[in-house]
Amino acid sequence: MRLLRRLPTRHYTSKVVSGAEKPRINELGIQYLSESLHKKVFPKTSVNDYKKKRDPARLLLAQKHLKHNGLLDRKTNIEEPIQFPHFPSLVGNNIEEHFHKLGTSCSEPYLSMAERFLATKTLPKKPTKWVFESGWTRYTPGADPEAVPFPSESELVFDVEVMYHRSPFAVICTAVSSKAWYGWVSPLLTNFAIDPSYDDWEHLIPFDCLRNPKLLVGYNVSYDRARVREEYNIKQSQAFYLDGMALHVATSGISSQQRPMWHKHNKAKKTTEEESELFVQSELDQELSDDPWLNKGSPNSLASVAKFHCGIDVDKSDREFFETTEPQDIIDNFDMLMDYCAKDVDATFKITAELFPRFRKKIPHPVSFAALRHLGTLVLPTTKKWDSYVSTAEDCYLHNRQQVSEILRERANSLVSFVEAKEPLPDVSDDPWLRQLDWTLKEQRFKKNGEPVAKQAFLTGYPEWYRDLFRNKEKEMNISVRTRITPLLLKLKWEGYPLLWTDSAGWCFKVPDETKEVKRMAAKNYTLAKLSEEDHESLLDELRDNGHYQLFKIPHPEGPSKRCTSVLSKSYLRYFENGVLSSEYEYAQDILRLNSEASYWMGNRNRILDQFVVYSDTSGSKNMFFDTKVKSREHPEMGIILPKLCSMGTITRRATENTWLTASNSKSNRIGSELKAMIEAPQGYAFVGADVDSEELWIASLVGDSMFKIHGGTALGWMTLEGDKNEGTDLHSKTAEILGISRNDAKVFNYGRIYGAGVKFATTLLKQFNSELTDAAALKVAQDLYARTKGQTGKSKFLDRPMYHGGTESVMFNALEAIAYQDDPRTPVLGAAITDALSKKNLNKNNYMTSRINWAIQSSGVDYLHLLLISMEYLIARYQVDARLILTVHDEIRYMVKEDQKYKLALLLQVSNLWTRAMFCEQMGLKEVPQSCAFFSEVDIDHVLRKEVTMDCVTPSHPDSIPPGEKYTIRQLLEKCDFGKVLDEGRKKRGYKPLDYQYQPQVPVLQALQGGIESLSLAKLRIQNSIDKAEWRKEVNQFIKLQKNEQLDEIERSFEKTSISSKPRKSIKNDFDVSSDGDEALRHELAASALESYDDQNHDFGDFSIPGQQVKYVRQSAFKYNNYKPQKYDIRTKTWSAKVSRAQKNIKEPKSTPNENRQVLGFHPFAKQRYEAKRSFSTATKTARSVTDRRRGNAWFYWKEAWRRPNQQ
Repeated sequence: MRLLRRLPTRHYTSKVVSGAEKPRINELGIQYLSESLHKKVFPKTSVNDYKKKRDPARLLLAQKHLKHNGLLDRKTNIEEPIQFPHFPSLVGNNIEEHFHKLGTSCSEPYLSMAERFLATKTLPKKPTKWVFESGWTRYTPGADPEAVPFPSESELVFDVEVMYHRSPFAVICTAVSSKAWYGWVSPLLTNFAIDPSYDDWEHLIPFDCLRNPKLLVGYNVSYDRARVREEYNIKQSQAFYLDGMALHVATSGISSQQRPMWHKHNKAKKTTEEESELFVQSELDQELSDDPWLNKGSPNSLASVAKFHCGIDVDKSDREFFETTEPQDIIDNFDMLMDYCAKDVDATFKITAELFPRFRKKIPHPVSFAALRHLGTLVLPTTKKWDSYVSTAEDCYLHNRQQVSEILRERANSLVSFVEAKEPLPDVSDDPWLRQLDWTLKEQRFKKNGEPVAKQAFLTGYPEWYRDLFRNKEKEMNISVRTRITPLLLKLKWEGYPLLWTDSAGWCFKVPDETKEVKRMAAKNYTLAKLSEEDHESLLDELRDNGHYQLFKIPHPEGPSKRCTSVLSKSYLRYFENGVLSSEYEYAQDILRLNSEASYWMGNRNRILDQFVVYSDTSGSKNMFFDTKVKSREHPEMGIILPKLCSMGTITRRATENTWLTASNSKSNRIGSELKAMIEAPQGYAFVGADVDSEELWIASLVGDSMFKIHGGTALGWMTLEGDKNEGTDLHSKTAEILGISRNDAKVFNYGRIYGAGVKFATTLLKQFNSELTDAAALKVAQDLYARTKGQTGKSKFLDRPMYHGGTESVMFNALEAIAYQDDPRTPVLGAAITDALSKKNLNKNNYMTSRINWAIQSSGVDYLHLLLISMEYLIARYQVDARLILTVHDEIRYMVKEDQKYKLALLLQVSNLWTRAMFCEQMGLKEVPQSCAFFSEVDIDHVLRKEVTMDCVTPSHPDSIPPGEKYTIRQLLEKCDFGKVLDEGRKKRGYKPLDYQYQPQVPVLQALQGGIESLSLAKLRIQNSIDKAEWRKEVNQFIKLQKNEQLDEIERSFEKTSISSKPRKSIKNDFDVSSDGDEALRHELAASALESYDDQNHDFGDFSIPGQQVKYVRQSAFKYNNYKPQKYDIRTKTWSAKVSRAQKNIKEPKSTPNENRQVLGFHPFAKQRYEAKRSFSTATKTARSVTDRRRGNAWFYWKEAWRRPNQQ
């Protein structure tokens, strides 16, 4: 405590108004919430609790750690405590109970519906004949089919089929409930059967779920949802779309690292089944032994998942019928295709029924289930500007391609102008680019009499390289920046030297074989090309042209092992700009610029064109976007896109979608990059949203801080909370300083490292940022980065596993690995379990630690999103706000709300964020929230979707600027909302009441990591704090001593529990001499045990070696008896060696091998079987109890002293 009083004086940047509430600041300079807010989120924890010095030893360790990283005395930003009047109270006694009640309430009635429906043993019998009539038909067992407007049951499994080459609208659909089957037929088919000229495809499928709660189960259900009529509405429907594929991914999915091995194993498995090859079967058995997870997961297709979970073979061959563009093909095979669709429904039900109980067991928190409803009902409103956007971007792109083609065509045509001019073939022998082209002329064909044949070959008289440009049916020139000869036509140079193509090494440049010049290129880390024999032979003359040359490879962005095949891609634009890549012609720069402009549209064009947009039908016959036709007519231009999102698309449970979740921000030089801005709020509505600041970085740092039990305890935590890029104290600035790169580039390294990527990843990335770095230099810089961040790795047999120490992130990584190494790893906050394929029990040869660390962070990020969504559902209902979720992108969330309620919703977002941060902090043992991260830094209010409200979204295809939106900090927002008074109005209304049920407190997941014996926990923390190997060894030795003492204390406690004072006195056996010496009897019994434990192969007596130290065996036995696992103590010395030798001669009893014993006992390689250890302990203790009280005391004293004596020698 004396040391605590000598803490260094902190330096603060203070913005506290005089007379205001005094800031609550912890010992490390981190400012906490104001007193009023703290009472709201932690009502059972005193506002002064943080002042109590509960863990002075951990605090000192944190200070030492921060001091070592130059952060202890750095300036922190102290502001006036945020006051939030009318902040809503928790629904419960604490934040955990609050969210559990919200989750339970929001889960209903859907959770009960799912449990009831998916428990159904058998479904109704599938129809053998399907009715070919428009709309829904119900097939009830024992009754005639009847036409119905929509399925009447609330729980259904359904599937739709689409003629996707013709239209995105469905043509047929089947569904099943626990009572009946249903079939839906598009009016297109029935009308086309009567009138082949009928061509109206725009028919959606009604389910009556706009106001009635329904559970709709599907496989990749977002695809089917896009054909449901009620989903095209400004209001969120009452449907819960439960995705069987998402359940599979979350419970049995495989990571991207595992996928190649799984496919290889599965291919070999099929070969074995088909050919019955014993050798292949042996290999398969070995693979399963090395990697048991191969039988615990599968890819995500319906056929694969049905086979894996249910043993069902799903025949998907009939799917080919839907590739047709003729409706008549569907009509002619109607019954067969309806049956095909129904089989998919049946398979989906069986899969979901199998997976749902497992999902609930693996991911049990009600919030995790309830949030899936919102992720399954996203909506993106747009207008008919969408069509304009697509056509304008496409026209701009085609014009761009035409410009590039014209430049290249003109260049190619100019080189063959000699043919039309009937001039001789030009001499290109002195041109290092053109002489690489094939100038062989296509000769004219003649008859035997010397006359030319009437039909000559195409482009007769032209060189072969030129003729190759017309190798298509249209006989048109096909040349682009990707054409192999384009760099030669443009006469490109690298470092001033001509480019040369080689099949084995890709694009290269040849340098005169002069020592000085070759050394200069080698110093820039260019790699010498290693040519194949064929290339070497064909290029021999080229490399000996007027001297000798060395050939260097053009660097590839992914490293020297790759070939550069396209030097005009956008990756090489910077080389043009800095002059490394140049040309004989100025227009080469124009081509690269044009190519860069078109890159976004080239990469995303097909996905954008495939977006399914449904426009408002103002008549209301086909869809109804608003409650009334009047409102629909007020928005005649409105359209809706339903994103094809899988609510849990990766093993981390992150949502996946191939367009909107990966859309980049608009850039002034990228055609079509204004994509997101085409999502536009209808008139009278606005978009409100925010990005969670450094979400996953904060989660990782919080895990580390929780080990010190104080916010900012780790360097990573301190930098995340208080780091200032102007001061160079934030994480990205620190990394940029180490690597010598920009702060923006450093972000990639930081997030990659946090997700588990290693030195190899950092080395490769460094080479991409600076291709002139040598491999050795890049490796050294990367290793330095990891030594200073992740730390050094130390190993000891007294520790459970290797441990990082001395880095800014060592404690955090040790904690994350501790989570990953648990038998049943779960996320720290909502307790979601890892997928089966990454569970420890299913891993052997490959531990996939990168994937498991990545899971711990990203899956926790998903927990964060789910908590936000559920708290928003509650607050929106509680304060009666007309709003709905439209999109989430990992750490970004966007709502659509009525214009007059946008500020209220923005304030509710801030409330949700604070609740979520508080939940994370409490579950990690920290009942405080730092003010710097409690609220979103800014909440955006806008009318279009864009990353920043200030972006004008001007691009080559969108020259018109979009007016800016609004953004507010928490202080500005409180001022705008009269300091939260708008929330007070909600209290006077009917409000929202969660379900009333009995809450059972949950045990925090991290409690297992933070618990245990305090002295040992602190010792481990000191080990992680070690800044070098010497300190590491010192702290490990101290840990060993503490561990021994703690184990002794535990044995003493165990002995006391089993002493005679705690048990009824037993009668003394008649054949035992009570007058004998108890000490001697105990020695005799222990000596016998010692001889039994002798291993003649390894010359070892177990954990003791001589009769004078036999009591060590009792100690070992006692440990096993009480389920302890001590490390091996080597007490053999020269003094005892003679007695060991004598024992070796006298005892020849064969024993088990060390490996067998290790497997049986798990704690000492040369111990006897468990039952013998237990028997020896039992015998020794019974001997001690069987004598008089006086001698019993002597025996116990000897036993205890013999325990301590070997440790003191």
